[in-house]
Amino acid sequence: MNTQAIIALLLAPLLALVFFLYIKFKFNLATSKYLYQAFLFGMVSVLVIVILDQIAAYFGYDQLKNLKRSAFYSVVVVGFGSELGKFIFLRYVFLPLKSFRSPFESVIYSVLISMGFSTIALPLYANGVFSHGVDPLFLYTFPFANIIFSIIVGFFVGMGKLRKNRLIDSATGLGSATFFHAFYYFTFLSSDKTILLFYGIGVFFIAALLAVKAINVKDSDEVKSLNQQ
Repeated sequence: MNTQAIIALLLAPLLALVFFLYIKFKFNLATSKYLYQAFLFGMVSVLVIVILDQIAAYFGYDQLKNLKRSAFYSVVVVGFGSELGKFIFLRYVFLPLKSFRSPFESVIYSVLISMGFSTIALPLYANGVFSHGVDPLFLYTFPFANIIFSIIVGFFVGMGKLRKNRLIDSATGLGSATFFHAFYYFTFLSSDKTILLFYGIGVFFIAALLAVKAINVKDSDEVKSLNQQ
């Protein structure tokens, strides 16, 4: 493994550390156990895509001989497999917490889960554990892309609790993140960097708008709820 690959693999844990320290000291948290748990659960969540990839390989669906096969693998295995694993922990472990009150907390947990996921998934991609090799650019952009996907799903899951509309909002978040993750992977299969550039700009602005919205949709006890952790 060359130096560039090693640097790329260190991106996710370094980003997670910076984000963790920012949240901890920004809100002067008394305890950070849920933040640690989010990262660790994210590492475990990679099992879903690993299992789906092995199933796809067993039935030959990893042989991307045409557009339909490539689209299927991108959406079902990579997109859905990656986002489902992360979503399960966000929705069923963190959403029920009393301190989880708004999209603000949801995005925080979601980002840390995604960083845990990226920390394990990146070495697997780099070492050919999944069915297809990846472009070096994929390794560098993967952690940042997953942060974007996590903001999208985190916002909708958090809105679901705030609006008492968990099923529809959760499905919207999971579906949206799956689509964007699948499209991201598909652009590398097609080797079209122009599409990747425009896609990246578009999805970045979408995530930025949702992040700002999550910050503005504040529960009156939002900061207090974080400190109750």
